[in-house]
Amino acid sequence: MSHPTDWARGYPVSEPYPPSWHQFQSPAHLRVVCALMGVAWDVKPDTPLAIAEIGCGTGYTSAMLAAGNPQAQVVGLDYNPAHIAEARAMAAAAGLANLRFVEADLAELGDAELDRLPEFDIVTVHGVWSWVGDPVREGVLRLLRRRLKPGGLAMIGYNALPGAAGALGLWQVARAAMLAAGNSVDGVAAVTKLVERLIAAEAMHLPPSGWRRLFTGEATGARPGYVLHEFLTEHWRPSFFTDVAVALGSARCEYVGSATIDENFPQMTLTPAQRELWDEAPDDAARELVKDLCVQRAFRRDVFVRGLRRVPRDAAVDALWVATARHRQGEVSLVAQAGVAKLPQPLIDAVRGALVEGPRTIGALRALPGCGNTTPSELIALLMGSDSAVPLWLQPGSGADWDQAVAVARRLNVAAANRLAPYGVGGSQMGLATPALAGGLSATALELAVVNRIIGAQFGGVGAALAGETDAAEIVRRLIPLGPGPGVEIVEELERKVGVLLGERLPVWRMLGVV
Repeated sequence: MSHPTDWARGYPVSEPYPPSWHQFQSPAHLRVVCALMGVAWDVKPDTPLAIAEIGCGTGYTSAMLAAGNPQAQVVGLDYNPAHIAEARAMAAAAGLANLRFVEADLAELGDAELDRLPEFDIVTVHGVWSWVGDPVREGVLRLLRRRLKPGGLAMIGYNALPGAAGALGLWQVARAAMLAAGNSVDGVAAVTKLVERLIAAEAMHLPPSGWRRLFTGEATGARPGYVLHEFLTEHWRPSFFTDVAVALGSARCEYVGSATIDENFPQMTLTPAQRELWDEAPDDAARELVKDLCVQRAFRRDVFVRGLRRVPRDAAVDALWVATARHRQGEVSLVAQAGVAKLPQPLIDAVRGALVEGPRTIGALRALPGCGNTTPSELIALLMGSDSAVPLWLQPGSGADWDQAVAVARRLNVAAANRLAPYGVGGSQMGLATPALAGGLSATALELAVVNRIIGAQFGGVGAALAGETDAAEIVRRLIPLGPGPGVEIVEELERKVGVLLGERLPVWRMLGVV
């Protein structure tokens, strides 16, 4: 770990930011947010989208968006040349001709350079805003002013106040210890020891948080690149929603809603007493402040539109297509900010039975027995919040180019599994690219590895393809290298996990064209 260089603008560049895929960045998910909030987004599935990812890192998210939207133009921008070099290598390995990466410092990018970029339908700014200085933030806004289409969407994820305020002291302590240590391993070890001592000393301004758990052993799988990203930058500043909304307003962007679906429903987010305060708030900004004061989370995922127009909400949501996310039996629970709730079994049984047969619209699902008392918005929120269904962009198998689009997505899945495995992705959220979702289906590293072993040889993967073989023991044999390996108990547990995974996910992968 080196100290930040002049060109780094106070941001750590010694280790790459670990790759991850978040389904809320896909066009299909963003369309759901717009429909739920009754906001027009006039983009059809056959529209050749233009998508930008600001702060693309090593390019995994941009690659997922390009592979899931083969007719789109996708541009990833990052100022770190090491990130861009790795991103271009992955795009080349996956054969993504519709993806390009630009090494760009937004603090210095001039209007003429900005105008050489396409006009974008979607701009994502995830995990950037809170970690950069004002010149870079202004660069983000200049890009939105000049290159986001009228009617286009901006998705911005940032650390939010007041929820993130408790980490300000930890950030100061951690950054000083890391800089003093001189390398990432010693730096993390030094912060860990210091945090343990502060907790033992009952430091009242070091409250429990996701950040604190990084140093107490409660959060597993976090790579040094992520820890450095969180703590070593000199610019880390959480923001109030109102301040972000004002900033985006300078680009004529208006707030649509949260990409975290349940946060758009106060009944899923707030207690009755909190809901009363929310109802009495005089405007949207005040309501968002009530929510931020009451909800235990430090990160917001906000969707804005450049030119807000209203449409009938129920009709927009009823028209959305969804597909099953996994095949499973028994009770289903919704996990929301307000707590965990079991969903009505008649509703789940009816919807699950219909979706096993194939994708349905929300309107068609509401017509099923046991679903009639559920509003369109409630039904899609329940299905997505319980991980029972995913929103579709395209119906699987539709269109003359489906097979070609599936082949593009599969190439990325194999390239990603092969390129990312040596770096370790156990703690990261990965994805499986598919044109049906205009991006990827959220997946674990194990799922990515299993899919690679099923289809890998078709696209230059490791080992021979299983040609449809779905035996868990055979897949595990291919996952574990030859020679001295793990004990029998570990192998049997892995076989059990793969068996469950195949039972729940393989039918979904087949339906979506993943395998």
